Amino acid sequence: MKEIHGADDYGKLFAVVKDSFTLVQTRAQMLLGLATICLTITGFSGPRMAQSNAYSRFFIAFGLSFVLASVIAIVVSPLRLRWLTAWRAESLDETLLENLRRRDSKTRFYRIATLLLLIGLTGYLLSLIFYLSIVE
Repeated sequence: MKEIHGADDYGKLFAVVKDSFTLVQTRAQMLLGLATICLTITGFSGPRMAQSNAYSRFFIAFGLSFVLASVIAIVVSPLRLRWLTAWRAESLDETLLENLRRRDSKTRFYRIATLLLLIGLTGYLLSLIFYLSIVE
């Protein structure tokens, strides 16, 4: 980062890190919105789908479990608030490195949450497929 943005311009370096945190948080909010939509739709149509057959019941429970796990992963890290100014190491370089580690950790949790949400949505879709195959 120092080679790209200038070795002595810590203001610019910390601005880049701050922008990274903002991006991860914005994307995590998007995932949370998708999970909320899935849970809301399930509240309306889920009981009817679950009553239709055992496959629908299994896949809707499977899907919702992963959607909820995704929400937990989002809340535990990417949406957890901790200010960049709340932690200071012995030097600016160490502080910058610690903030980069925190950013990378939040990014890992974001990726895990994305995967969990995709698995959950797949389960929900399979439940819908089995529901529709019985209804017709």
